[in-house]
Amino acid sequence: MASLVSNVVTYNAKVWIAGLLAALFVPLSLCALVVDLLTKSTEDTGALSQRVLRASANAEAWLDIHGPLTDVRVTDPAPTAS
Repeated sequence: MASLVSNVVTYNAKVWIAGLLAALFVPLSLCALVVDLLTKSTEDTGALSQRVLRASANAEAWLDIHGPLTDVRVTDPAPTAS
């Protein structure tokens, strides 16, 4: 019974933290996109918006809301043909 309570409390805490992270990353990603569009750096893989998206993915993988029920890995995108 204690394990169930612990699992539910942990899950709820992680969902709450994920909400805070989303509240941070959504406006941050939009601002980064505007900066990239104004500086014409959208084609660059090191563009600010790409770095924000990578940070968001890493935060999500670190938080791991569902714990052992999921296998979350952040990988670099496959290279595209030019």
